[in-house]
Amino acid sequence: MNIYTVSVNPAIDLFLDVPEIVFDEVLRATAVRRVWAGKGFNVSRALQRLGGKSTALGFVGGYAGMAIRAGLEAEGIATDFVTVEEETRTNVMIVDLRVGRHIKVNQTGAPVSAAAQEKFRACVRRHLKPGDLWVLTGSLAPGLSTDFYAELIELLHAGGAWAALDTSGAALRAGCAARPELVKPNVAEAYDLTGERVTSMEDACRAVAAFHAAGARRVALSMGAQGLLYSDGETLVHAAPPPVRVRTAVGAGDALLGGLVWALAQGMPSIEVARWGAATSAVYVQDDSLPFDAQPVVRQMIERLQITVLKP
Repeated sequence: MNIYTVSVNPAIDLFLDVPEIVFDEVLRATAVRRVWAGKGFNVSRALQRLGGKSTALGFVGGYAGMAIRAGLEAEGIATDFVTVEEETRTNVMIVDLRVGRHIKVNQTGAPVSAAAQEKFRACVRRHLKPGDLWVLTGSLAPGLSTDFYAELIELLHAGGAWAALDTSGAALRAGCAARPELVKPNVAEAYDLTGERVTSMEDACRAVAAFHAAGARRVALSMGAQGLLYSDGETLVHAAPPPVRVRTAVGAGDALLGGLVWALAQGMPSIEVARWGAATSAVYVQDDSLPFDAQPVVRQMIERLQITVLKP
């Protein structure tokens, strides 16, 4: 089984650490870090560190796009991007080391023309094989319709491939209607779909049922420190991590999705899929990354999970 990750609105995330944020003065960074940012890229990294391989697809442009391509390939992640005319966005985060707070400014993504979209569909068709698993992630770039993911899922299904979807808003609702094999909402996205807040396990179960009713075949509801509620339509399981020291929650959902996809690619049963998703995320949040050989530490975390089978 080949795995492909799709990031249609990627960015370079530029982190600048400063001793203190002071307005109307020249600030000097004590550390600089660039991250090739895109939810699909994060999933590819998680898969790689769990021992899997994937190819990253999407749209890139300009010097920033060239840097993303070269940076991912230097990490050992294969790419096959479609080039757009405008520069891929750079998001800037200025971190105040004195108080541990930050200012982040996100650019609007590079527009994707109709011609670039058709090139991307041709790229998908070139790779498309029955039984492969495609991970569709993130916000939509300017120029892409809210039905973009739904149309892509239909294309994948026509070729016999699986689709996992992680997005939000109208794109998530439209995507669910195309019956993806997996969706991975968080509680905010569940509220957006249902209009009901998730404050209890009963709320979470109703939210999962709503995503099934919307068309999703498998649902992985990410609940932060409360873990993961996973359903394949027959088995419903809650995987809760132990209390851990959280360094950052940014990217935790992508690590969770990487663990789920890795387990699905191994043909694991639903309870094991839930374990791998929850454990991969719990390991990630403690250090803002996964170790290069992540399987041993993820397996250790699996032993510490609290697993509750709610159905059947």
